[in-house]
Amino acid sequence: MPVSLVVDDEPSVRRYISTILHREDFRTLEAEDGAHALQIVQELDGGVDLIVSDIQMPNGDGLSLAHAVNKSFPAVPVILVSGNAKPDIGFEFVQKPFLPATLMSAVRKLFARRVTTLLPD
Repeated sequence: MPVSLVVDDEPSVRRYISTILHREDFRTLEAEDGAHALQIVQELDGGVDLIVSDIQMPNGDGLSLAHAVNKSFPAVPVILVSGNAKPDIGFEFVQKPFLPATLMSAVRKLFARRVTTLLPD
């Protein structure tokens, strides 16, 4: 069962995203900000299969989290979500509010890219 980390300062949004991922057979962990999320990822030595994070949060924003994870654990895919317009960030992005199918489309896109990258030539 793949492990996902859901990061958002709003508990209702964390629960919504976690429920979507759980229905797709992900084991979900949760963090309320980027600092706590980075601590979890480091404690698990990068042992998460997916991170879905809000961008704007107090005590560690999602973009800083994504860059830190990408630097230390480049195999861990990150999806950033926000109610604001898409920033030019270089990470997969989903605009809030979103339907479950929209999030899962982004997840599948990342996982397909990851499998393609891992396949030998």
